[in-house]
Amino acid sequence: MTRRGAWLVLLGLCGTPAEAMPSHVAVSAGSFFAAATRCEMQDFISQGQTKSLRAALNRYLSAADQKNIEAGYARGLQDSTVYVVELKRWAPFTPDSASCYRVQGVLDDYRGQLDAE
Repeated sequence: MTRRGAWLVLLGLCGTPAEAMPSHVAVSAGSFFAAATRCEMQDFISQGQTKSLRAALNRYLSAADQKNIEAGYARGLQDSTVYVVELKRWAPFTPDSASCYRVQGVLDDYRGQLDAE
């Protein structure tokens, strides 16, 4: 599976807000959004899209999901890391044109999934 495909699986929507995703998956999703924010801060991708996408997701997330995503977001933003579920560890993330291009692709795909809802 490609890294992009892995992010799409990671960010798969739960059926209803009551269905919480595993905490490590939510933390990982939050760390991905932190990576996207870092890409925005470095002007590798358009600014503001991460915040709006996170807001659009809230209707699909349980309170526990939101809390865990926020925890992953905070740590990822502070440490410039992403939590990789398959490796069960935090890995460094450095925003550059290649990594942010992949991040943008995932954001676009995920936005497309939300628009299809």
